[in-house]
Amino acid sequence: MMQDTPPDFLVDPIAYLQFYWNQISPYVFLIAALVIIGIVYIVVTRVAKRSLLSVGMGQEAATSIVLILRLIFFIVFVMLLVSFFEASYAAILSVSAIFGTALGLAFSTALSNIVSGLYVLAARPFRVGDYVRIGIMEGIVREITLNYTRVLLPDETIQLVPNSKVVSSEVTNFRIDLSKYVEAKEEAAIRDRDDARHSYRETLDDAWQQLKMLTTGEVAYRYTFDLTIHMNYDHRTMLQKFDSVCEEWSQIFLTRPEYIVWNKPSAAITYRFSYIVSNPMVIIKKSSDFMKALLADYYES
Repeated sequence: MMQDTPPDFLVDPIAYLQFYWNQISPYVFLIAALVIIGIVYIVVTRVAKRSLLSVGMGQEAATSIVLILRLIFFIVFVMLLVSFFEASYAAILSVSAIFGTALGLAFSTALSNIVSGLYVLAARPFRVGDYVRIGIMEGIVREITLNYTRVLLPDETIQLVPNSKVVSSEVTNFRIDLSKYVEAKEEAAIRDRDDARHSYRETLDDAWQQLKMLTTGEVAYRYTFDLTIHMNYDHRTMLQKFDSVCEEWSQIFLTRPEYIVWNKPSAAITYRFSYIVSNPMVIIKKSSDFMKALLADYYES
């Protein structure tokens, strides 16, 4: 049976020290265990992330695995605290239920982001390095976590996009498979021009060879944007300008930029332009200059 009061120090100093050691030793062991868990947590998560990246695993997958390790350590931490306060286990459960409800309401948005992040990692609508458009925002994906997707914008600032917004928005990924793209272009050309099948096949084969020589792999990025020109402007002159600029910029992009009439809003015509690059940073660095060149005469009129 444990003593409620300490013995007299002068009468039995060893029993006196043992009494207080018995009182504080559980807390000492708890603190020591928490410190050890913290050190192991820091070492394991850092080594795991470096190792995963060194073997070529994607940034998003490595981040997800590290997060799982963090959750495991958190569960161990909570279980250790619960076992220490075993005498008031019922009280802990009741208090944790109250705080859990409050935290669930307070962090519902964060939980939604985490669930959405799991979906993004599983569905993989894009990967790190892709040039994407999410809603009205666009840029290069730099990192995918369970909470946010980090995007480099065209003005070269970093935007943290909540994954809940990624899931609820329209997502356009400009990454293309070059072989499939050229194959689709070839099939379309053959369907439209059956009488010139041979010449169109040779032309598209040459274009495919050009793309293969200019890229290190079969992945590229086909970027598209729209320009709306008022009907008061001379569109024949504008089309000549478009052709001239596209021919000049064919030396910068992988192939000659293309354009089509995309829409006919009130008193205007919308043209959709597209071009192919091997590095998405070219889109950020060159898109603005390309648009300025296309609209140079329009601004002066």
